[in-house]
Amino acid sequence: MAISLPVRFRSDGVRVAVETDPLHAPLRDFLINDLGEDVSAIARAQGRLNGDAARPWQELYRYHRLDFDGTIVHVRDVAGWASCDLDPAVLRQCLDEYLQQVGALQSRRSLERDLGQARNGEPVATSLALGSVSPRKQGWALIQSPRAVLEDLAGLTPHPDGCLPHGVLGTGSGPCWADLAVLDESGTRLRGGTKTFMPRGIDPERLMSELGNALTQARFISAVPGAWSGVVAGVPVHGYVDPDAVLRLPCEPIEIGGVARHVKVFFPELADSGVDLESAASSASAFTESVYGPVHVLTAFLLHDVQSHRHHLEIVRAAHPGWEHTGNACHLRVDAQTVRLEHLWLPGHACEVPTREFAGVLYEYERLTTAA
Repeated sequence: MAISLPVRFRSDGVRVAVETDPLHAPLRDFLINDLGEDVSAIARAQGRLNGDAARPWQELYRYHRLDFDGTIVHVRDVAGWASCDLDPAVLRQCLDEYLQQVGALQSRRSLERDLGQARNGEPVATSLALGSVSPRKQGWALIQSPRAVLEDLAGLTPHPDGCLPHGVLGTGSGPCWADLAVLDESGTRLRGGTKTFMPRGIDPERLMSELGNALTQARFISAVPGAWSGVVAGVPVHGYVDPDAVLRLPCEPIEIGGVARHVKVFFPELADSGVDLESAASSASAFTESVYGPVHVLTAFLLHDVQSHRHHLEIVRAAHPGWEHTGNACHLRVDAQTVRLEHLWLPGHACEVPTREFAGVLYEYERLTTAA
């Protein structure tokens, strides 16, 4: 049975507001003034409530004190002017929801900051869509964000649940993908892109600390210069290093000290079909002989951007002339006669494929990845 809370939380993307009636004003003031956006302070308050359900306790904060008499929690300001009484279960639920709101707000700020929001007055979606092919946004960042935050950011649309793999490290939640769109004044979709967000349950600090060790055991993908696959903090990942800065490529395993400095990007391996996707991507790329430019760019697009996901295949097939898409590895532009692919992490590496033959490559790749 749902608990009716005496407070209501509302976030405008800048702060978390707490609304209540005059009777429960001490609770509102305690949340805002004593706990604020300090996640650890909120967690400590939760921990106090999770103790012995019948043992009295008292907790003193800067502006308020909490007294539990074994049955009811009394929230009093330290001057003794105002107080309210709460059932422990109600207060616990208030803290749970408040923590969710604060966490979502902080995730949004992190997401907007790390992905370069509002540079020179640009909206979030424009900055994201152009980020990987613009000098203003180079390199990569680890972003973890609740699905609700993605839904709240302009231009970001989380992928349908059926598109997302589950069970990473037994957390029950796979990586989160989001599509973004940049619209012109008439509302026409001009650009699209896909961003990958690391799965819940992954500690970014652990991931960073283990990246160097993981690279010593990574396997280079011979079909694409600088591309590698490996396992970082228990997560299967793909990535790129700068093939001009790191000598003796490809090599297995990587034996060059300091190679982590040359990592340009890495992202979770989202396909778990049991099919050899590297072989499928290489075979599908050879399905057409009309590739103008290095064929490994087309291979990288299939392996690292499509990744055998039907959802992505359908998006690309539905593209109309003038449409652009920025993925993990390539920037794609569809014209009336050709499809142009520019590799994001290999400067100057680009290819063009006739539109009709490009569609044939997509169907061949889908056939190979679903044949098992």
